[in-house]
Amino acid sequence: MLGRREREVHWHPVFHDVTRYYGVTPRACQPYRARTKGQVESGVKYVKRNALAGRRFASWDALNTWLEDWMATVADQRVHGTTHERPIERFARETLTPLGARAPYRYEREQVRRVPTDALVAIGAARYSVPVQDVGRTVTVQETATHYALYEGDPCIARHAKAPRYAVVMERIHYQGLFRPGGPPPAAGPPQWDPAYQPLGEVMVRDLAHYAAAVEDGGGA
Repeated sequence: MLGRREREVHWHPVFHDVTRYYGVTPRACQPYRARTKGQVESGVKYVKRNALAGRRFASWDALNTWLEDWMATVADQRVHGTTHERPIERFARETLTPLGARAPYRYEREQVRRVPTDALVAIGAARYSVPVQDVGRTVTVQETATHYALYEGDPCIARHAKAPRYAVVMERIHYQGLFRPGGPPPAAGPPQWDPAYQPLGEVMVRDLAHYAAAVEDGGGA
């Protein structure tokens, strides 16, 4: 008989980031275990049936205002079925950590990338430069609503405003030492035709039958 395997919990990265920010330690409930799972889900059912059923709201602000009033006058004043106490009295005895002057949580998505040989990291269908010294290393990308910040360990090695899809964003300082002093700046777009390139001259055009005949004879054209 196989032994009972311990299940490993994988939190959603954004949820985990929120809990770390506010100093909360989440706990997972076993599925189909009524003593824990059912109690957690019954709170959602209570809000849906008692606070929201049969009501319409003109905006999110109106909904939030109603929920704040409902919590203070209804949910916190009732006798809870499990604790047999009013939640407002139970919270008064708990040693909860006050938020104080802590700023509201701000969503910052994190990604991991390996720096390719051209020092252009692909993010969101665009490419952004980092210092060439970081080629081959693994960097962390923190995404905000407007920017990407790239970290190699603790220091921030590059910060770029978000660009359209397929754009290439390069900073000259990231390639310092690769360009000759006083030389022209790197091209911003794809390579163009060079007028200094000399033409090869006229190219002879032959009918394909000549090549076919050469193959059959086994000789040169």
